[in-house]
Order: sequence, then structure tokens, then C-alpha cells
Amino acid sequence: MKVNFHLDKKNKPQSESGMRVAYGRAKRGGYRLRWYLILVIVISPLLFMIYYLLKDEVLVTAPGIVTSYPLTITVAQAAIVRFIPVNVGDEVEKGQSLILLIDNALNKDVEFLQKELVALSNNNIQSTDELYQKAIASTKKSLAKVQQIQQKYDQFRKEGLVSEVDYAVVVNVSNAIDSQLRDQEIAYTNAKRDRAQLILAGPVAKQYRALMNNLTIKLAKQENLTFKAPFNGRVLDIHVHEGQRVTDNAPLLTVAQNVTPDITAFLKPKYLDYSLKGTKAKIIFPDGKKLSATVSRPVEVVNKLPPELQSPLKGQPAYLKVTLSFDQPIEKRRWIEGVEVEVRFGSRKLALSQNVPS
Repeated sequence: MKVNFHLDKKNKPQSESGMRVAYGRAKRGGYRLRWYLILVIVISPLLFMIYYLLKDEVLVTAPGIVTSYPLTITVAQAAIVRFIPVNVGDEVEKGQSLILLIDNALNKDVEFLQKELVALSNNNIQSTDELYQKAIASTKKSLAKVQQIQQKYDQFRKEGLVSEVDYAVVVNVSNAIDSQLRDQEIAYTNAKRDRAQLILAGPVAKQYRALMNNLTIKLAKQENLTFKAPFNGRVLDIHVHEGQRVTDNAPLLTVAQNVTPDITAFLKPKYLDYSLKGTKAKIIFPDGKKLSATVSRPVEVVNKLPPELQSPLKGQPAYLKVTLSFDQPIEKRRWIEGVEVEVRFGSRKLALSQNVPS
């Protein structure tokens, strides 16, 4: 048996003991919103967990960096930074001076060697040519006089005015002087030869060549203290400042060519099919900008992740090093060396179909 109660309050909810009572409107919207917020907070960790668990199965992504293959210039010897005529971001031409170093000890060595070479050059080997030439000239004059006397004696001999003994004395004197002249000429020739050998292979010459060789080496080192741009490009970073003392193999500055950068992505080996040349991908910059790119080189190297992409306290397996090129020119403000990007590849089926020859 069902019993129904008909109370006056139910029939007249806005009346109390014959008086009218005005109630406010029900406020259920606020409670409903709070309930939804609590529900979202409760299930959001579960949704994020499901997303990260299924991300590798649904999406094929890889971390990557933008690179223009920069070159870091290092110093080969200890020196002091004297002058840096460029700034970060400047465009430079091939052969343009980038940085000038100075080595005071090297400069002192060069100055000393130059002074020594000047001193050796002024200290010439004393020549005896003049003495030999005077002696030869004197002997020639004596020989000419004796030959004149001999000619007269020849005439007197024919006329019978000179004895054979006197004539023989004149002939002997002439022969002796002629022999003396030949000996002097031979001695002069030998002296010139000895002097030439002394100039070429003597101790002074050897010392001169040794100093010149040492000076050449020092000047080459001095010239190497001026670093020039190896190509047309731009300055990415300067690692030193003027007045700083640098040691061997210290980095000075980093330059890159003025070309559209590439993307170096690190793909898990299980996605080998996506590393084939010609595979399309989307490059997502940190600000959300998306650009298309294509794998431009065959994969030949398996590398560890670079330090900027590694996670702390986590083992780093090997990855496929994939190089991609942008499909269209990009604005220069995105030519930022080493910026991290996300590389998102297409589906496996699409990647395979793009690489199967028709």
C-alpha cells in the first residue's frame, strides 16, 4: 500500500505560516564547474601517461639540432690576445683578419736574429784581390822590360857584340820572371776559389744560414699569430677577450659559412626505414614554427646524443645520425647554431612508399 503525504510546504514552498517567503535562485553552476575541475585534475596524469607511453608507437619523432657545421679556430702556441676586429654576428670575407695575437718572447727572438744577420753581413771576408793584382802587374812590367833587353841582345848577338854567357843570363832572367808571373796567376786563381768556398761553406756562411733558417721559422710563427677567415661566413662566438693570455689549443672563436643550415637528428635504430635518403619530415622549432625538410644524406654513422640533448642520470644508447635539409629557404633569424628542434617523421607506410622505385 502506497502512502502519499500532501504537506502544505510541498504545495506552497514559498509560504510559511501564511507569510510569503522569497528564496534565491539555485546556484548549481559553481558546484558543477568545481566538479569538472576536480575530474580533470584527477585524470590528467593518467592522460599524460597514456600519451607518453603511446607516443613512440603512434608518432615517430627524434631530437635534433640546427647546425651550419661551424669551425672553431684554436691557437697553436701560448700568446696574448692583442686585438679582435670582429664581433659576434658579423659577416666576414675569406682572408679577413679575425683576431691578432702577440708573443713578446717571440718578437724579441726575431729582433735578435735580425741584428745578428746584419752584423754578419757587415763582417765580410777580407779580400786579397788587390794585393795579387798589384804583384801580377809588377811582374808583367818586369817581364816586359827583360823581354825588351832580350830583343836588343838578340840583335847584338847577331852582330857578335854580346857573348853567349851574357845572352844566356838575360834568357834565364826572362824565363824566371815569366815563371814567376805564371805562379802568381795560379796563386791568384786558387785564392779566388778558396775565397768562394769560404763564402759558401765557411764557418761564417754556416752561421749565417743557421740564423736565417731560425729567423724564417720564427717569422712563420709570428705570422701564424694573425688568424684569418677560412671562408665567407659569419662569427658565431668569440671565446676570448683582448689582453687575455691563451695557452696551446685554446679556442679563440667559432665561424660558420653563410649557407642555409641543416638539421642533425638522432633517430632510434628501430626506425631505420625513416632514415632513408628522401624521407620527408616536419621540423618543429621551440616557438612552434613548423617547416618541412628531407633526409639529404645516407646514414653512415651511429652516434651518442650530443651533450645538449642528453638527459641526466640516464644511460645514452646509440642513435642513427640523420641529416636533413630544409625544403625551402628559412629566415636568417632561425640560423641559430645548436638550437634544439623536434623532428617528426611521417607514417612508416608513407616513408617506405617514398623510397620504393616506380
